[in-house]
Amino acid sequence: MSTKYGFKDILVGEPWPPTPEGAVRRDIAESLRAITDRLVRMDAPQAELEDYAARLRSLRDDIAPWPRRPQGALLQRLMDGQGSHQDVLDLMDHEIMTGRASVLAPPLDLWLDGDVVRGRAELGLAWQGPPGRVHGGVIALMMDILLAKTQDLVGGIGMTGTLSLRYVAGTPLKTPIDMEARVREVKGRKLIAEARFIVNGETTVTAEGIWICARGEYGPVRTRTSVAPLAEAMPESRQES
Repeated sequence: MSTKYGFKDILVGEPWPPTPEGAVRRDIAESLRAITDRLVRMDAPQAELEDYAARLRSLRDDIAPWPRRPQGALLQRLMDGQGSHQDVLDLMDHEIMTGRASVLAPPLDLWLDGDVVRGRAELGLAWQGPPGRVHGGVIALMMDILLAKTQDLVGGIGMTGTLSLRYVAGTPLKTPIDMEARVREVKGRKLIAEARFIVNGETTVTAEGIWICARGEYGPVRTRTSVAPLAEAMPESRQES
C-alpha cells in the first residue's frame, strides 16, 4: 500500500525524491536547459542550425499527440489528502523557478534553516538583462518565491500582497547566488517578510513583501528544519510504504 499525501505535506519549493518517472522527466528538463543556454548566440554554420531546427521540429511533432494529466483531478486528490508521490511531483516539479522538471527553472533551491529561509541559484545567459547580469524582472520573480517560502514558518499559505525591491548592485550570471529570508512580523492574515541576495559575500538585492493568508490567519512564527537542497534521503513523512 502506498502512502497518500495532501497539501499539508508539501513545503514551498522543496524538491521531493523522484519516482522513476520523475527522474526521467528531470533528465529531460536538464538537457533542454543546457540546449537553451548553448543556443544563446551560438556561432554555428547555417547548415548545422537548419539541421538542429529540423530535428527539434521532429521531436515537437512526436510529442504533440500525448495528452496532459488533468490538473483539476490532481489538485483535488491533494486537497483530499489522497495524492500519490507522483501527484506531488507532477505539481512541484513543474514550478516555474524551483521545479526540477521545468525547463524554465535554473533551478532555484530553497530550504529551511531554523527560523531562516535559505536559497541558492546560478543563472545562465537565458536570464540576462544588462550584459553579464541577471535581468531585474527575473530577480523579482525569484524574490517573490523566496519570500513566499517564509509561510512554511507560520503554518499558512496565501498570495503576494506587495513586493518591494532595492537593487544594490548588479547580480552576475554564472555565479552562485545565496539567498536568505526571514519573517519580520505577523498581523493576523498578513505576513511581513524581508530577504536579500548575496554574491561573493556582498548584498546585491534586498526586498520586503506582504503576504495575505488565503484562509483564516497565519499562525505564530516557529523554528522549523527541513532537508537541505537536493538531499538524497527522503524524510520519513514522504516515504512510500
